[in-house]
Parts: sequence; C-alpha cells; structure tokens
Amino acid sequence: MLGERLDSWLRGHESLVDVLTALVPAAVCVLFGLVTRSDTAYFLFTALLLVPVMLRRRQVVACLTLVTSVAFVQWLTLRDSTGLLLANVAVPLAVHAAAAYGPSWAGRAALAAGLSGAVLGGLSWPLLTGSVTMHLVIGTFLASTVVAAWAVGVLQKVRRAQAEALADRARLLEVERDQRARLAVMAERTRIAREMHDIVAHSLAVMIAQSDGGRYVAASSPEAGLAALATIGDCARQALGEIRRVLGILRDGPAAPQPGLADVPALVDRLRTSGLDVRLTLEPAPGTVDPGLSLAAYRVVQEGLTNVVKHAGPTARAEVSVRWSTAGLTIDVLDNGRSTPNSSGGYGIAGMRERTGAYGGTVTLRPRPGGGHVLSARIPVPA
Repeated sequence: MLGERLDSWLRGHESLVDVLTALVPAAVCVLFGLVTRSDTAYFLFTALLLVPVMLRRRQVVACLTLVTSVAFVQWLTLRDSTGLLLANVAVPLAVHAAAAYGPSWAGRAALAAGLSGAVLGGLSWPLLTGSVTMHLVIGTFLASTVVAAWAVGVLQKVRRAQAEALADRARLLEVERDQRARLAVMAERTRIAREMHDIVAHSLAVMIAQSDGGRYVAASSPEAGLAALATIGDCARQALGEIRRVLGILRDGPAAPQPGLADVPALVDRLRTSGLDVRLTLEPAPGTVDPGLSLAAYRVVQEGLTNVVKHAGPTARAEVSVRWSTAGLTIDVLDNGRSTPNSSGGYGIAGMRERTGAYGGTVTLRPRPGGGHVLSARIPVPA
C-alpha cells in the first residue's frame, strides 16, 4: 500500500522529482567540494553536468546531448588532474532517461555514448598508474553502471508501454460496454415502440370501425348500436391492459406473458364481433413454440387484420391461415376489399418485418388480382 502511494505521488509530481534528482546530488557534490577545497573547475563541471538532469524527462535528447558533451569536455580537460567527479552520476541518469523516456534510437545512442565514456574513464583514471587490472576494474565498473541504468530504463519503458496498452484496452472495453448498452436501449425502445404501435393501431382501427358502424345503425337498430358500443368498450379495455403490461415491463421488468398463437382465435372472435367476416385456419404447432416467435406470429395476424379493418372497406371478408410445415411457419392474411395504389405498408409492415427478420423470416404485402391484398409471412423454424 505504501509503495503504491509513493508510486502514485511520484507519477503526479514528475517535474519536482526531476528537479530533486538534480539538486540532491548537486548539494552533495558542493558539500564535498567545500570540504576538500576543490577548485573552480570542479564546481563548474558539477553544475554543467547536473543542471541538464532537470530536463531528463521533458527534453530527453537535449539532456543526453548536454551531459555527454560536458562529460567528454571534462575528460579532455581534467583527466590528468581531478579526473572523475561525483557529478558524473549524471551520465547514468541521462542514459536511463534516454532509454526510459526517449525514442529507441536515443536509448541506443545513450548506451553507446555511456560505454565509450566508461572506456575513456577506465583508461585515464589518474590515481591508477601501471596497473592494467585496476584500469579494467574501473572501466568494467563504469560500464556496468551504464548498462544497468540503460537496462532499468528499457524495462521501465516496456512496463509503461504495457500499462498504457492495458489502459487503452480498458478504455476500449468501456467504450464497447457503453455501445452495447446504447444498442440495448435502442433495441428496447424499438421493441416497445413496435408493441405500442401494434396495440394502439389495432385497437383504434377496430374502435373507429365500430363507432362509424354504430353511428349509421343506431337510429334504425338501437341493439346494433349498443353492440357496437360494447365492442368498443371491450377493445378499449383490452388495449388498456396490453399497454399497462408493456409499461409495466418498463417499470418493473418482465411481468404478464405476451400474447401468442394461442390467442389468435380470441383475436379473430373480437373482430367477428365487430362485424368483420373472418375465416380462420389455425394448425396446431408440431411442438413447443418459442414465446418470441409466437408473439411475432400473433402480431403479424393482428396487423394483417388491422389493415383489413382500416383499408379494405366495410363489406370486406378476410381469411387467416396459420400453417406449419417442414420449412417452418406460414401465415397468410387475405381480404377481398379495395385495392390501394400503395401496398408497401407503413410502420406496421416495417414492424412485422423486424419481428420476423429476427427469426430469419420475411413478410410481403401484395395486391390480389381480383381485389384486396395478401399479407404473407414465412418464418423458418428449426426442426
């Protein structure tokens, strides 16, 4: 826990960390120089080596260039006197920064420059005279310091790249989850709009037809007018119940079961009561029917009969056929009413096509040669 907090703090104060990385060694070097009464060159090169370290993350290439250039000038001017300085710690710091934060070529260049400096430092260490072994030890130590700084920088760069890749993947997954959520909301809105259209369009069409018929016959046949009003009331109550069910799904989740093929006879009976001459052929299903498929089939029949009530005329007759075969489910709704120029359908036909399309089915609406229309739905059902 403490390590995570420290790492988080360091990541949030990178500029301050870089400044401290330069100032702390500089303070140590200055204190050492004061104790040993070092000359001006010592303090000058200390400043020139450590000040660029403040830029090691923001200006990686500039930091590396300045540090290596100053270190080489130091080797040229002080190799026979002061030699290596405490401030030469800036070299591995610059190598590490180039490997960790710079481009790949900068990391390779930093490693090459650092190893070259290690060789030069091992050759010219002023306190070693005549001992080849000690020169090799010093050179190896300096080279290992450079390689270690470079390796740690490369490892840090790889870990940072992995962390960024994981973060990108997490963001992508979040975006995908948001997209799936939006698509689910849109699909649910479309489903509810389709349900509301089917319920309201069918109910209003029946009530309008009954009200028009009741108005014409009320004067001559009060009983027929009362029957029309009763049918309107029954249809309105049924529509209200279905709307409440749909809205209840919105509020509380799945509630009462949706209508299906078993409810088709009751649907036809209500329309017969309203005055529409309907003949029904309903074959029993060969097995268990998926509730969604059953609802889609019911809505196809409902929409087809609604179109007959709305467009076919008061004397139209309708035929409903629901048949099963090895190819699947076939639904036909025929009428002998008026043929209209536009037989492509509106939102109701689009809704039926969406419903059946979810099961790989198709819906067509075409005029009959002798008048009227034929609504056909073909839904493949796996055996």
